[in-house]
Amino acid sequence: MSGEALAVQTCIEIRREIRGIEEIITEASYEMKLYEDEITVRRERFPLHDVFDISFFRNHREEGAIGFLYLHTKNGVRTFYIRENPDMLIEVYKKLSAKEL
Repeated sequence: MSGEALAVQTCIEIRREIRGIEEIITEASYEMKLYEDEITVRRERFPLHDVFDISFFRNHREEGAIGFLYLHTKNGVRTFYIRENPDMLIEVYKKLSAKEL
């Protein structure tokens, strides 16, 4: 990891728990950070040369709806839940990956 993060995306973890007849849904947030040479998510590291693409899908158009951020890596596709638009992260990633070509 070199220097300061170039882009940061807030991701969410959704937990569902059943207590008796009640369903409790909680959300916790964490950050995906893009550096010049890697992406970090919690304790995981994805070297940029192992990342093929980043894509995004949101079924509902309203602000704050849950979307899916896909990290396409040499080890498969990782899915992350997000609420905020990831345009900045994707734009910075595309600029970095274009430099490597």
